[in-house]
Amino acid sequence: MAHVHGAKTAVEAGSKMVGTAMKMGEGMMHPAVAGAVAGAVATGKAGLARKILLHPLVLFGAGVALGITAYKYRRELAAKQEQTE
Repeated sequence: MAHVHGAKTAVEAGSKMVGTAMKMGEGMMHPAVAGAVAGAVATGKAGLARKILLHPLVLFGAGVALGITAYKYRRELAAKQEQTE
């Protein structure tokens, strides 16, 4: 594929590529992703949110984000703790 500049030409090139792939009978989606999407649709909206929130990677990411935030504001948190005592 040729090097393109600008959003409009990139969108046009992308749509041509997707169109070509669909004509050849190849999906642009990996089979594992297609299975995950099908499973998510079958689970329903409430079940999907619960399933996503309880996924181990999401929980790990939330723990990392909380740890980074606590480390970033550790001095302020310690000062507030000393104030309340």
